[in-house]
Amino acid sequence: MAGYCRNVFDVSYPIDSMSRSLDWLHISSYDYHLPTKDRYIYPHAPLFDPKSQNNTDFCISVYITRGFPANKLVLGLPLHGYAWKLENVNENSVGSPADGPVLTADGSIGYKIMKSYIRDIGYGTTSVYNSSYVVDFFIKGSTWINFDGPEVIRRKVAYAKEKGLLGYKVFQVANDADWVLSRA
Repeated sequence: MAGYCRNVFDVSYPIDSMSRSLDWLHISSYDYHLPTKDRYIYPHAPLFDPKSQNNTDFCISVYITRGFPANKLVLGLPLHGYAWKLENVNENSVGSPADGPVLTADGSIGYKIMKSYIRDIGYGTTSVYNSSYVVDFFIKGSTWINFDGPEVIRRKVAYAKEKGLLGYKVFQVANDADWVLSRA
């Protein structure tokens, strides 16, 4: 079974029954924010978030606090990101206004394609690791991309171990570029 993290308090999961009946629970710890739904830029899979409860650490803590055993939780790691179109190229920090998705119909972009895009279109611009959220950002003109790169994956795997989780899973492995993320 997979548990969803976005707005975890809005769903009444039968935690007692689930913890007795399930051998493990995959936590879909991504897609908290999407360019098709949100009118502002925000990380789609933040491990932490100093401004919101929509983050993986908060979600995992809720499951554990409500009685689901940590050693039955499997952390979801996204091998995709999302591209937003900025309303104003001079406003590109988290929470800035956005004008929907860019690059694809829903803004989703696999890591493999994303790395090619950054290499081919970036013209010397590189992605930036943000330790407050534990995510990567790439900004070029009016395009703002958020994703999990190797450092983010390493940090999230370490988090799963620190919390005593059963393990982690990836979505979708075909999005990995030359297995860079799988080896992280």
